[in-house]
Amino acid sequence: MSTTQPAPALIILAAGLGSRYGASKQTAGIGPDGEWLLEYAIHDALAAGFKQIVLVIRTESHDELAQRLAPHLAGRGELQFVEQRLDNIPDGCKVPENRSKPLGTGHALWCCAPLLHGPYAVINADDYYGHDAFALLANHFRRSDDPAMVGYRLDQTLSAHGSVNRGVCRVDAAGHLVDVSEYIGIARGNAGTITGTAPDGSLQALAGDTVVSLNCWGLTPALLPDLDAGLRAFLAAAGERDEYFLPHAITTHLATHRRPLSVLCTGNNWLGLTYADDRERVATAIAGWHAAGTYPTPLWPHA
Repeated sequence: MSTTQPAPALIILAAGLGSRYGASKQTAGIGPDGEWLLEYAIHDALAAGFKQIVLVIRTESHDELAQRLAPHLAGRGELQFVEQRLDNIPDGCKVPENRSKPLGTGHALWCCAPLLHGPYAVINADDYYGHDAFALLANHFRRSDDPAMVGYRLDQTLSAHGSVNRGVCRVDAAGHLVDVSEYIGIARGNAGTITGTAPDGSLQALAGDTVVSLNCWGLTPALLPDLDAGLRAFLAAAGERDEYFLPHAITTHLATHRRPLSVLCTGNNWLGLTYADDRERVATAIAGWHAAGTYPTPLWPHA
């Protein structure tokens, strides 16, 4: 990170509805003191040198999140909230009639654009990315102005309780991202083979060491004009349930400007809450890290 740009910001996408989980994943008590997964991301990002924390939220969740998080970040970092609303869209655009669900991760980041003046990471609120993810991104921005992403092995990101959706990456020999394709319904079969449905609708076998994106991005303000243009094009043709996906916006940006995006592979474990039955495994793993001293117990000192 050069001396002329600010410390990176962390954007946490916390406006999703969590339909498969059956409850609010963003505020599910997972840690030994009831900590949320997004609190571990904040803790790890602050330790890596991030200073600005921005949560993209639904309007009704603001008070709960602010009351919980503001005391923890006092004196540690700047906490800001951005509401992802259907009426927060580019001038001259409109959403489909009868639309109720959020417009997608690309729109969520678009809502943050006025706050983004330097490098920033973008993550999901209901994933545990590991402390190395934020250290990798902070170190990347100390030496480069190019975007990056943290990549994970596919076979380390599956759920034993149902299928998952993943951004399957093609990476070139130089370690740069070629493209990301959204595969849905990824699961391990009885014979151990991993399969998923490709964007063209075909069922395909996937290797366990395939690099996947879990929406852990390191980006810069250079993306924002293309993000806006892509959102406008999306809204011009969107149906009631279509979503503007951030990986698609990033891939389009890279292709348009021929910009490299570094894939930073981590050996840290990924954990996520796709289904309610995932909670026990996630809580057990995090309890083990507390017991080993990886995290203090409780995560934040009590006031």
